[in-house]
Amino acid sequence: MNKLTFLHLTDTHILQSYKGSLLEKVDGPNGNPTDFFIKILDHIKSFTQKPDFILISGDLVHEGNASDYAYFKRIIEDHVEDIPVYTALGNHDVTAAYWDGYEGKANCSDKLFYETAINGYRLIVLDSSHDHSGVGMIDSNQLDWLANVLKTPTENGSIVVVHHPLEAGEVIDGHALTNSKDVLNIIHDTDVIAVLSGHTHQNKVSSYGKILLSTADGTAFGVNIGNESMHLNDRTGFSLCTVDENGLAVQTVRFPDDINTILSFSLQALQHN
Repeated sequence: MNKLTFLHLTDTHILQSYKGSLLEKVDGPNGNPTDFFIKILDHIKSFTQKPDFILISGDLVHEGNASDYAYFKRIIEDHVEDIPVYTALGNHDVTAAYWDGYEGKANCSDKLFYETAINGYRLIVLDSSHDHSGVGMIDSNQLDWLANVLKTPTENGSIVVVHHPLEAGEVIDGHALTNSKDVLNIIHDTDVIAVLSGHTHQNKVSSYGKILLSTADGTAFGVNIGNESMHLNDRTGFSLCTVDENGLAVQTVRFPDDINTILSFSLQALQHN
């Protein structure tokens, strides 16, 4: 069985300029989401073993336009050497802008879902961005496609990617995929090894039977949620993933070690907006 090593990054929230955006206040003395993303990509160059690929599982750009996605792509091209990069879309992504700026395909608003083979494994990317409200859902077209794809097992197994985490018996602060059960019913008793997600800006690893469910820290900022408020902090990081005959192992890599709150919201005020 082939060994696979890759990096799971998520919630990069890139913009050419944060001025005037909701994230303007996260552009602070220690840097902004773009600075943190670049630092992480540069850190990857120091790895003794080059990863097989890099996965970025959504919220690539923070509600930006095509030029922001082109900027996001330039950052990757300038700081990643000879490593394939696979992307998924999240609720803060703008679909048409992604296709135009990142893929060079104008006037397209198609969902971004696909499969690709890597060293005997299969990477399956789903699009849970739904209506860009923050609510995550996989539409019936994708569910049918997923079920059809998984009818044929691969040599070493499949890894599913979806921006919103799956809820398997435990609510994740109301941020889980709304139709998690539909996805879980499809992937049950298939060759799926793991489901990788983002969205919460919080590292969490659980399981559904033999399937590992892993949500990675965001590279843009961290989030702590209390009873009445939500706090953004400068905890950033990613997951270092290794797959072999024993399954998938996830190691959390965090930047920096000292964590400071950079922005706070009243949850009651957010609910009224």
